[in-house]
Amino acid sequence: MRILYSTLLFFATLLLLSCDNDTDAFESGQDFTQSNIKVVQIDTFGLNMSTFRYDSITTSGYDRIMVGRYADPYFGKVKATGFIDFLPETYYIDDAAVLDSVVLNMPYDGFYYNDTLQPKTIKIQELTKEIRFKNDQSYFYNTSDVAASSTIIGQKTFKPRISRDSLTVTLDYNFGQNLFSKIQNSIINDAEQFTDYFKGFKISADDAEDAAIMGFTASTSYVRMYYKIPGEESTAVQYVDMVYNSGTNPKHFSRVESDRAGTLLQSLTGQENEATTSSLNNYAFIQAGIGITTKFTFPSIREIATVNSGNGNGDIFKANLKIKIQNANYSKNLYTSDSLYMYVIDQNNDYVSRLTDSADNPIMAYVDKQDVENNEVYLVAPVEVFLTNAINNADYAKYGIILVPVNFNSTTERLILNGEKNTNYKSRLELTYVIYDK
Repeated sequence: MRILYSTLLFFATLLLLSCDNDTDAFESGQDFTQSNIKVVQIDTFGLNMSTFRYDSITTSGYDRIMVGRYADPYFGKVKATGFIDFLPETYYIDDAAVLDSVVLNMPYDGFYYNDTLQPKTIKIQELTKEIRFKNDQSYFYNTSDVAASSTIIGQKTFKPRISRDSLTVTLDYNFGQNLFSKIQNSIINDAEQFTDYFKGFKISADDAEDAAIMGFTASTSYVRMYYKIPGEESTAVQYVDMVYNSGTNPKHFSRVESDRAGTLLQSLTGQENEATTSSLNNYAFIQAGIGITTKFTFPSIREIATVNSGNGNGDIFKANLKIKIQNANYSKNLYTSDSLYMYVIDQNNDYVSRLTDSADNPIMAYVDKQDVENNEVYLVAPVEVFLTNAINNADYAKYGIILVPVNFNSTTERLILNGEKNTNYKSRLELTYVIYDK
């Protein structure tokens, strides 16, 4: 264990502490005037890293549907499919009205992942089952699915232009005419009757596409049926809209899947199946949408009292995980998340709690990109709160930490991290321990 000692009088240490906002290591009111303070810096405590995939993660509850497909050299073929339902704004259409055309309009919400310069193909299919929760469920997941007709009622190949406000896809005339005439002839008079004839759309990418996954705003998407009334002086086309079905339960979600065959991650089959960094070419992995994350454990942290041979009391003043992200492992298209939540998990990788400070604010890990040109990009994760709990609580010492992007459930952002034995740079725990003796 490599240790750097620095013995200081209290007044010198007080100056050091005053330069940092985190002074919780010392209780106010204690008398250290006659004390010697020993500051110990350690970067060789044991650190274990592993990668696992959650069986499923929620993708409903966010005002986004994701659609697209791309190939990633590490994470395989990644595909997102959107499911969404609509209801008419009105159940009245003039008897003389004649349908002109029908379109689906989906506003871009600003999210994209991978190459937007490549052409994309959007395919629209009618659902044959309603978008509804199964028994005892209150969310839709990245593994959820709803049956759909094999008939394509709308298709468009395009290059995404997020600077434009939305994407419009022309739908099959017969599909529109069927609903239009039933409303016009009062066969459909309310939402319940409408659901008998229309249950929503499955919106997917072409199975051979290698382009980008795009985000669309669910709540402001709509289906528009344009019509004319023959004989009217005005030749203007009128329309009736079907708007997002914003009922009690969400009526949209994204299914996100990946084919990892032939990649390092092909063996990730469930949350209790962890892959060590040594089995993954000394890397660890995180991917939103799919549910892949990295776990960190600290097997020897409770031995910290031996640093000073048990003499004096000590506190962790500061502790950071410092994890290198190599330039070759991210790009403008496959970009990294800037901020990540930190969660405490148990031995079975089940959720225990979000890691928070004394004011219950989330403690965030962040990507430091201050020196990108020299390949000095690091993920920094403050872990002093977790380690203090692990030292004081034997049960807590069995737990670990995972890092997940802020938008873990609604994007496909990913990170590739150097493992704890990577020869390019070994990810490590950098810890400052303060020992004081009255």
